Amino acid sequence: MLTISRAQINDAPLLHTMGCTSYHHHFAHLWQQKDELENFLAQEYSLPVLHKSLQDDGCCWLIARAGNEPVGFAKFSWHQAVNAEGPAGTLLHKLYFLPSSTGKGYGKELFNEVIRRAKAQGETFFWLEVLEANAQARRFYERQGLRHLHDILFSTASQQSTLNILGKSI
Repeated sequence: MLTISRAQINDAPLLHTMGCTSYHHHFAHLWQQKDELENFLAQEYSLPVLHKSLQDDGCCWLIARAGNEPVGFAKFSWHQAVNAEGPAGTLLHKLYFLPSSTGKGYGKELFNEVIRRAKAQGETFFWLEVLEANAQARRFYERQGLRHLHDILFSTASQQSTLNILGKSI
């Protein structure tokens, strides 16, 4: 059983550590250039970026704990449009777990809490981007009722990756 709470500004160092650790474990092999990976992680998990995000009323970070141990986190934003034509709803930016905490059913619990909070904000649509190369995550999200909407490209100086956009009404 997890306890899930909203992250506070003083949780930024924890989110930095968990974000970098989980991202390295799950996705470092997909990056061709180590410096591009490190730049990406700095844009996502540096302390100044986290402080700003944690103070943004349109964004929410959750931390999941098993007992007293942090095991994962989620980041999501309200009222985000899928594209110019819509729809708009809650965008799940991140739902990550530490390497030792995957495969324990925690993902579904944290996902359901994000959906609960989205509905409490009056949202009626929920969506996310998932790397096409991350088939395990896509299957997880499809089991939660999300369907494929379209694809976009994520580009760096040395590579391109396809992101699948998934969504559902809530």
